[in-house]
Amino acid sequence: MMLLAGSIFTGCSKKINDFGDLNVNPNGATTPPTSALLTNVLSGLGGVPSNTNNGFYVQYYTELQYPGNALYLQTAASWDAFYTGPLEDIQKIISICTTTPNAALLNGNPVNQIQIARILKAYHFAVLTDRYGDIPYSKALNGDVKVAYDKQKDIYTDLFKELTSAVSSFQSTGTAIKGDIIYKGDISKWKKLANSLRLILAMRLSKVDPATGKTQFMAALNDPAGIISSNADNFTITYANGFSNPYYNLASASQFAITKTIVDTLNGFNDPRLNLYGQAVNGKVKGVPYGLNRGNSLTWITANPDYSQAFDNTFKQINSPIVIIPAAYINLLRAEAALDPNYATGENALTLLTKGIQDSWSQWGATGDIVGYLANIGVSSGINKRAIQMQLWLALYGTTQNAWNEWRRTGVPVLTPAPDAVNLTKTIPRRYAYPTTEPNLNADAYNAAVGSFPYGGTDVHDNRVWWDK
Repeated sequence: MMLLAGSIFTGCSKKINDFGDLNVNPNGATTPPTSALLTNVLSGLGGVPSNTNNGFYVQYYTELQYPGNALYLQTAASWDAFYTGPLEDIQKIISICTTTPNAALLNGNPVNQIQIARILKAYHFAVLTDRYGDIPYSKALNGDVKVAYDKQKDIYTDLFKELTSAVSSFQSTGTAIKGDIIYKGDISKWKKLANSLRLILAMRLSKVDPATGKTQFMAALNDPAGIISSNADNFTITYANGFSNPYYNLASASQFAITKTIVDTLNGFNDPRLNLYGQAVNGKVKGVPYGLNRGNSLTWITANPDYSQAFDNTFKQINSPIVIIPAAYINLLRAEAALDPNYATGENALTLLTKGIQDSWSQWGATGDIVGYLANIGVSSGINKRAIQMQLWLALYGTTQNAWNEWRRTGVPVLTPAPDAVNLTKTIPRRYAYPTTEPNLNADAYNAAVGSFPYGGTDVHDNRVWWDK
């Protein structure tokens, strides 16, 4: 398996379990600088939202020369890179700041470092549980192998608690945080991020538990610390000092193309993001039919050599930024919640939809006629929830984990599975199957989790997580 166990999340007053000699370099410092740990965690964030498998599932991209995952070939996926990577580093930050705060003080206020770590921990665990469903959580991160899984519902309950507590536990005094390559130690922006994560997770409950969803949504929306509401507060990783944009190596990869699915939608709306989402050839972005096997793909390439790769080249440079949580996402969720009778926030849905679209345009460097665009998408004389959800799909291009979550929640747009799909059911994956090591190394916990899937079924990627009702 991997890593596991320990306390879930903890503040300064709680003892963190010792990591023993796990991954200790005998020739290096016994207490790593928390600033370096934080930088390491943040530098790896760009690969999470841009995960290409999820981009295949929501039909942003497709493969040409060597199709596989776009045909739903991959089923089980390892989670070790999370547990033994960023989550371990995050837990070390909390442990060091708790047990040796004087040493941690060199890298900023230890209490505030803990709150940032808690927010990042909530983010990573949210990604994991949204991919798999039930996962090791409350007893994770202690080096044990045989660890029980927590129910996704219980994980969500604790994530709401942790994000809320982190926001209220920040201190306004003390030295600035070092190693923060995203918000440069700006505590006000970390608070907005935490509230925004809480709002996102609250909307995720719209089908399975809208009562809790509304309570959490309204609490996050009305928190005095605020939420991400403009691009100035976007959770964005900017690459420098040896760290590379995850799309950089795809800059000349002919097998990574923008799909006809999204190109046709953008063209239908006369959307100004088209020439930014796809790389124009002879002044035109040509989408590739989604989900073709190698033979059909090569036939199509031969007949259409002017096809478009995903993303304009300006977004595939080594130092191009990756937006992890954009303002457009938050404002479009607010627009949807305003229309949803179970949430009924009282906000103006059309105003928020308009702002969400314009925020997305600005994020990508696009300009356009918003009045004409609203007419193109059919909301100039009246607004509907489906139109908002379609804009979510368009605005989340490139942040594919978020997009896959929202597509599973809303069902918008209606997507036709890959015509040459290789999985048994020929349907679009709705979760990741558990790592193949789990049945052998953690059999009791694995079998208990599989035996209690919320909607039945087996450990396959066609099954559904708890909130995907």
